[in-house]
Amino acid sequence: MQFAELNRFRIPVLILILLAGLSGTAFAQKPVLFPEPEKTEYGDGTFLLSAASLFLPASASPEIRFAINELAQTIREKTGTTVKKATSLSTASIQFSIKEKGAELPGTDEIQNTTDREKYRIQISPKKIQIIAQTSAGLYYAVQTIRQLIRGQKNQSFLPTVEISDRPKMPYRGIMMDFAHGGLLTVDEIKQQIDFLAKWKTNQYYFYNEVSIELDGFPSIGFRAGYTKEQIRTIIAYGKERHMDVIPFLNLYGHLHELVRNEKYAGLAIGKYGHELDPRNPETNSLLKNWIKQYSDLFPSPFIHVGFDETWETKRIADDADIKINSEELWLAQLTLVQNELKQYGKTVLAWTDMNNYYPDLMKKLPAEIIPVIWEYKPDTVEINRYLNPVLKEKKNFFIQPAVSGWGHIYPDAKYTYDNIDLCLRAGIKNKTLGFINSVWTDPVEPFVRSSWMFMAYGSIGAWQGKVPDQATFGDQFATMVFPAAGAEMREAFSKLALAGSYLDKCLGKNTNGVPRGTIVESWSNPFQEYYLKNTELHFQDFKNARKASQEAQDALIMALRKCEKTDSLFINSLLVSARLMQYAATRFIWAKTICDRWNESMLSKKKNDFVVYDLTYPCHGLIVDLMDETGELKEAYRQTWLTEYMPYRLNTMLGRFDVEYALWQKLSLKVLDYRIQNARDHVSKQTFQALFKPDF
Repeated sequence: MQFAELNRFRIPVLILILLAGLSGTAFAQKPVLFPEPEKTEYGDGTFLLSAASLFLPASASPEIRFAINELAQTIREKTGTTVKKATSLSTASIQFSIKEKGAELPGTDEIQNTTDREKYRIQISPKKIQIIAQTSAGLYYAVQTIRQLIRGQKNQSFLPTVEISDRPKMPYRGIMMDFAHGGLLTVDEIKQQIDFLAKWKTNQYYFYNEVSIELDGFPSIGFRAGYTKEQIRTIIAYGKERHMDVIPFLNLYGHLHELVRNEKYAGLAIGKYGHELDPRNPETNSLLKNWIKQYSDLFPSPFIHVGFDETWETKRIADDADIKINSEELWLAQLTLVQNELKQYGKTVLAWTDMNNYYPDLMKKLPAEIIPVIWEYKPDTVEINRYLNPVLKEKKNFFIQPAVSGWGHIYPDAKYTYDNIDLCLRAGIKNKTLGFINSVWTDPVEPFVRSSWMFMAYGSIGAWQGKVPDQATFGDQFATMVFPAAGAEMREAFSKLALAGSYLDKCLGKNTNGVPRGTIVESWSNPFQEYYLKNTELHFQDFKNARKASQEAQDALIMALRKCEKTDSLFINSLLVSARLMQYAATRFIWAKTICDRWNESMLSKKKNDFVVYDLTYPCHGLIVDLMDETGELKEAYRQTWLTEYMPYRLNTMLGRFDVEYALWQKLSLKVLDYRIQNARDHVSKQTFQALFKPDF
C-alpha cells in the first residue's frame, strides 16, 4: 500500500485560479510541514508546477536519481502531466546541487553530531526551484518537504515562494519494529512502512529479531516462521534507497525461549525450557559467535543492538538456588564477549540499561565502547530519570527509546503514547541524546500494526525537529495530509478510535499491568464470571461510551473507504476491523450483564416467565445470537485483514480466539433453548441465570 499524495488540499479549482495570481503571503494559511523546518520564510508569488522542467546528468548517482525521480513522480501525480526534460541543469526550472558524494546512511562519525550530512536548503521563486544539499540524503529530505508544500490540482498545482533551511536536531532517528512476538509482517508491508517513515525523515529501521531470521546451520529455526536472508537483503536495499539504515536488533542473552524450548538447544539454557542462555556453557558462546558472524555479514549497518534486557531468570536462579552464580558478573561477562566479537566486524554495539535496576553499579562497569539505550514506555518522568540518571552520572553517550502503547490494546492508547514519546524526547534533547528509537511491540499478537502508524509518525517528526507536534492538532493535521481525499472522515475516525480506547481503558486492564499492559487480555475473559459482572456494573456507562465511540469511528471509516484513494483502502480497512473489535469487546460485557439482568428480573423479581427465552435466543435477533453472528463475521474480517499485513504464521492462533468465543455463546444458546424445551412455557426458575446455566467456554 502506498499512501495517497501527502499534500493535496481540497480547494475548488475556481478559487485556485484566482489565488494563483495573489501573493504567497495572501493566498492561504501557511501549510503545515511535518517535520517543521528549522527556518522558513515565505515570499510573494507562486511557482506553477506546469512550468517545471528537470535535467538529470548522466553522472548522477543512483541515490540522486531516486530522489529526483520521486520529485518528478510527485509532480506528475499532482498535475497529471509528465515533467518536461531540460537540456541542461542551468536551463531547468528545478535545479539542485550536492556538496558531498556518498554518506547515504547515518554512520558512526555522526556520534559527535558535527556533520551536515542531512542538511538542505530550498529556494522557490516564481520561476525556479533550487535545492542545495550536503548529500543525497539532504536532497531526498528536501523532496519530502516540497511534497508537503504543493497546493492545488492538475494544471493549477503550485508551490508558494519560500526559502527553507533545515537540518535535524539529532543524527539518529529510528523505529524499532517487533518481528519476534506477534505476527510477521510481509516484505511488502515492511516496504510500505519504510516508504511511510521516510516521508517523516526517519533514518533508522531497527529489525527486532529473536529467532525470526533463517540462519545457515540452523534449518529448523525460523522455518516458515521467519524471513530468509534474501528477504532481509531486499529490505536493506529498499531502506537504503530511502536513506534508512536497516539495523539488526537481536537478543543475545535473554528472550530466547523460541530457541531453548527446542530439545536440541535446551542444554544451552540456564533454566529449564526458559528464556535465557547460560553464559557458563562453552557451547552457548560458540553458538553466539556463529550467529554474530552471520548477522554481521547479512546487515551492512555499522550499528547493532544486542538487547540484554530483562535477564530476570538468571538473577532468580542466582538468588533462589545457586549461590555460586553472580548474575551481575555473568551479565557483564556475556556482554563483554558479545562486544569483543562484534568489534571484529566493525560494529558499534547498543544495549539496553534496564538491568541497572537490579545491579545499581552496572553503568560504571559497562564496556566503554557500548552505547547504552534507555527504554521507558510509561509517560512518567520519575521512571525515565531512574534509567537516565545512572547513564548521565557516568557521562556516557546514549540513545532513548519510548514506545507506541499498542501491544496491549486493540488500538493504541493515544494519550499514553503521545505523553511517553513527548517526555522521552524532552529528556533526550535536554541531555543531548545521540538518537531516538520509537518502539512498536506486538506481544499479544492480535493488534494490527497499521493502527500504530500515526504514532510512529509523531515520534519520527519529533525526533527531527527536536520537539513533538502539538497533541491537540496533530491527529487532524495528519489525517488531512495523509488522506487528502477523505481528510474529514479520517480526522473523525482517529478521534473516535482514541476515545473508544480511553473508555475501554477505564473498564479493563487494571490487573494486567505486567505483560502486557493493556486491555486485550481481559477483553476475551468470560464476561459471566462474578468478577466481570461486578466490573461491568461498575463501568456500565464506560462500556456504553466505548461502544458508541467505536461505532462512530466505524461510520467515519466506512465513509472514508468510499472517498479514499484505492491505495489507502487496505490501511483504512485495518482500522475499521480494529474499531469493530473494540465495539465487540464492550458489547460482550454489556450483553452478558443484560442477559443476566433480564433473566433475574423476570424469574426472581417478577416471578414470571416474561418471554425471557425469546429475548435471549430468538434465532435471528436474540441477544446471544447477536454475539454469535458478530463473532463469526469478525473472524472472517480479521482473517482477511491479517493476510493483507502479515504472513500466515500465527493466524490460526488468533482465529482460535474467535472459535472459542463463538463456542461460549453457542453452548449458552443451546442450554437456554434446552431449558425452554424441557420445561412448561410458564415455568419460573428459582435460580439466577449464571447459577443455572454456568456460562463458560
